[in-house]
Amino acid sequence: MVKKVKHHSLGKLEIYIAPAHKVQHGTRSLFRKLFPKSTYMHLIEEAKKDGIINAAAHSTHTSFTTDGKVITFSAEGDNSKLAMCVELVDKREKLEAFFLKHQDSLREKVVIFKEVEFWDAE
Repeated sequence: MVKKVKHHSLGKLEIYIAPAHKVQHGTRSLFRKLFPKSTYMHLIEEAKKDGIINAAAHSTHTSFTTDGKVITFSAEGDNSKLAMCVELVDKREKLEAFFLKHQDSLREKVVIFKEVEFWDAE
């Protein structure tokens, strides 16, 4: 049973963000004023609505952001500033459109694009 690997190019967008970052847009209900939605959750929900192939959020154990302070995960501490990575996979054009649509939420965040290959068996 000889099979070949079939592959084609896709893109991966990596967005580094702290879980403490909240979405602040539009008119909000009293509930959302008291408990604003995390930006990383908002981005994943929006990626689903926009038909992005894959979206995931990964936590880190130790990280730092532009302020330079190294933060390490603690079971008993505040981990709200520990960086997370929201990863989106799709065609470059679709990821560019997503980035432009959500540029206000992504402002001052580290956003990296990488070309990747999607593999499948023939």
